[in-house]
Parts: sequence; C-alpha cells; structure tokens
Amino acid sequence: MTEFRDAGLVDADAVAALHAESWRAHYRGILPDAYLDGQVFQERRAFWQDALRNPRVDDLTIVSAEATGLTGFVSVVRDGEPGFGAVIENLHVRPQLCGRGLGRRLLGEAVARLMAAGVPSACLWVYDVNEAAIGFYARLGGIPDKHGFDDFAGARAPDTRIVWPDLAVLERACKS
Repeated sequence: MTEFRDAGLVDADAVAALHAESWRAHYRGILPDAYLDGQVFQERRAFWQDALRNPRVDDLTIVSAEATGLTGFVSVVRDGEPGFGAVIENLHVRPQLCGRGLGRRLLGEAVARLMAAGVPSACLWVYDVNEAAIGFYARLGGIPDKHGFDDFAGARAPDTRIVWPDLAVLERACKS
C-alpha cells in the first residue's frame, strides 16, 4: 500500500538518496559522469536538508512511501516563474517503479493541493534529451512553450518549459 504524505526533515536523506538514484539512472549524458558517480548524493543531501529544514510557506514536497521505504517524491515551488502560480521543481520515482503510474499519482497529489489553494497554472522545465519525461508530460496535457539552457554541475544542457495554463487540465489527466 502506498502512502502519500508531506515530507519532513526526517525524510531528507531518503529523498536525497532517491533523487541521486533517479539522476544516475536518467541523467547520464546530461550531467557529468564525475558528478553523478561522485558528489551527487552529498550535494542533494545538503539541498534537501536545507529545503526541508527551512521550507517556504506555500511550497510543497510530497513523498510516496511503502513498507520498504520511499518510492518517489514531488516538489513544487509557488510563484517561482513569472506568469505561473507554481513550478514543479522535481518529480522522481525509483527507476524500477517507472511506468506504473506512481509519478502521475504523486503529481495528482500536488495538483489537488494547488487547485484547493486557487493556483490557476503551473509549469516545469525538462531536459530536451529526456524524451520519456517529455512524452509523459505531453500525455498529461503539458504544452512546450519556451526553450533555454540549464547550467548545473558543470554542464550546460538545452531544456524546454512545459506549461499547463489551466491547471484543471493537469488535474483531470492525473485522475485518468
């Protein structure tokens, strides 16, 4: 049975480990191997300890967990991008669980809270070579609207902003 709940500081190490595992599985060729094979966990650990120790009032981090441990997480920042009520900063599922609907369910949990708070729209950025993620977001009604570059960990990778101008579209897609 999967439980969805707000992440707390006690979850920081598990979220960081899952985040690092996901990046190692999906971001090879995007982020440098030296980073992925080296400091990714420590860097993500410092990031999540700070984020979960000092959360901003309207931001969300929701985890999914089973008896065996954390299975995924989603994090959302409110007002992080002009013109959008929320930015989906992270959506990660254990690599062996991809394709089973957990990402959609996690996103649905976050969207339900955003809708209840009156948030009208959302967006996210995805690496252009991450075709699986782009396809996933397209199936959920996401529309590519802007291109840019992400500079992170010594890499510069092209990325695309995916938008939901009407968050109700994403809400319906997450329920289907």
